[in-house]
Amino acid sequence: MIKPRKAIKNFAPYVAGRPIEEIKRIYKLKKVVKLASNENPYLPPENVIKKIKNLAGAVNRYPDSNASRVKKAIAERLEVGEKNIVVGSGADEIIELLAKAYLESEDRIVVSRHSFIRYEMAARLMGAKTKIVRMRNFKHNLKAMAEVAGKKDKFLFVANPSNPTGTYNTKAEVEKMLEILEEKKLRTIPVFDEAYIDFARADDYASAMEFFRKGKNIIIMRTFSKIYGMAGLRVGFAVASEKICETLERIRPPFNTTLISQAAAMAAVNETNYAKKTAEKILSAKKLLEKNLRKAGFEFVPSQTNFLLVKVGNGKKVFKKLLEMGVIVRAMDEYELPKYIRVTVGKPSENKFFIDCLKKVRRAK
Repeated sequence: MIKPRKAIKNFAPYVAGRPIEEIKRIYKLKKVVKLASNENPYLPPENVIKKIKNLAGAVNRYPDSNASRVKKAIAERLEVGEKNIVVGSGADEIIELLAKAYLESEDRIVVSRHSFIRYEMAARLMGAKTKIVRMRNFKHNLKAMAEVAGKKDKFLFVANPSNPTGTYNTKAEVEKMLEILEEKKLRTIPVFDEAYIDFARADDYASAMEFFRKGKNIIIMRTFSKIYGMAGLRVGFAVASEKICETLERIRPPFNTTLISQAAAMAAVNETNYAKKTAEKILSAKKLLEKNLRKAGFEFVPSQTNFLLVKVGNGKKVFKKLLEMGVIVRAMDEYELPKYIRVTVGKPSENKFFIDCLKKVRRAK
């Protein structure tokens, strides 16, 4: 019998948030709210929906394999060159492309202990190692990450704002990290995951795009899944040097984004008014959710995202109890945070339902 690669032997698949219909069926529920996957609870811009509907009769044709018009639209929006853009099936594919293109078994990446698990998974897929650095107050310790980086480290992954903690790193902290890496004369490339950038409101936060435009050799990942409400269409992209982009393009699967997802991305990229208004609605709902969590006596980590990391005691147990009541959240044991759950900020009515159920779970203990 044919055997898989050694790196696959004990490889556990990524566990995504449970679908609403599945939970309704299993627990025989009429009402279920999904607050597990950090999705935008609102529909995409009307212009995007219109584009999707108009293309329904054209799906017998392949899309542009190079997503050329998408790259052009993103490049113009971010004021970078079209050759500095790689488009992927969500930022997840970009992470895997980086691993497949650059990581050998003797290589290593640097990540934070409680950071997005897909970085480490991509390294393991290629048989590479991962250096895990402890967080400080649920934040990336960028200085420590830069200090431990060595010749074997190809990438240093920084989610800013971070998933699943919701925290962020300041512009000054990023500058210090880049300074240390340059002083050490390493080839380690920082990869900034900015999936939640549209929800960040801290005065001392800055996008890594600022450093890229200054000529720093870094990679920035973003997605249309969050603020634009397009999680089901799977469109993400990376901004990087022309050389890195050319390398990724060589191994990128053809037609990795669809005809519809490309059109939707082009329609969404300049919907700045929608993005701003939607972010404010979600952040306003988050503020009320935080107030109600405090009132109910629950601790949570201050967040610059559209989700909260909430301390509940036995996270796995609470997660299961909430499922039975019709609330899908995320247990955090796989992130070594067994006392926490992660809850996405939904619509006000969904957040209220979550709070009511969470109170009942605590009373039932």
